[in-house]
Amino acid sequence: MLSAIQTLGTYRFYKFSPEKWSARISGDSTTAKHWEQVFREHPEFFRFSSDDAKVSLVLRRQKPKLFDVDTLQMVTRAERDGRDTDGQARITRAPLEAGELQMLINVANGLHSKALQDRQDGRWWLPLVATVFSAVIGLAGVWLGATLKSAPQDLDQPSLEAGPTPTD
Repeated sequence: MLSAIQTLGTYRFYKFSPEKWSARISGDSTTAKHWEQVFREHPEFFRFSSDDAKVSLVLRRQKPKLFDVDTLQMVTRAERDGRDTDGQARITRAPLEAGELQMLINVANGLHSKALQDRQDGRWWLPLVATVFSAVIGLAGVWLGATLKSAPQDLDQPSLEAGPTPTD
C-alpha cells in the first residue's frame, strides 16, 4: 500500500485506471487485480471515479486542477482557462508535497500496526484456555490418583483383618 500511496501521490497525473497504476507501481500491468483490491480495501486513501474506471488518491483530489504536467509548474486559473482543449487536458492536480506524502505514509503505518495489534489481541483467550485445560488435567490426575489409592491393592491376597481362611 505504501508504494501505491507514493506513486499516486507523486506521479504527474493524479488518476488512472488500475491497470495503468499497476504498471506504474510494480512495472507490471498484469497485477492490476491485486492493486484494484488494495484500492478498494482502503477507501480512506483511494477513490474510484464515478464511472469506477479510474483511481486517485483522496488527498490529491482535494487540490485544484492547476498543475501543468509538461512544465511541472502551477498555472493560474486564467492561464488554464485560456488554453484550448488539448492544453487543458495537460492540466491536472498537483502532486503531493513531501510533508503531505509523509503524513499519509505515517497514517498507513499506524493503521497497519493497529491491525496487527488487533489480530494479536484477538488471541487473548489462548493462554486462558491453556491454563483451564492444564487445571482440568491436573484435577483429573489428582482424582484418578486418589481413586486408585483407595481401591484394594490386590484382590487375590487375603485380608489380614479377616482372620484365618478355610484353607488354613
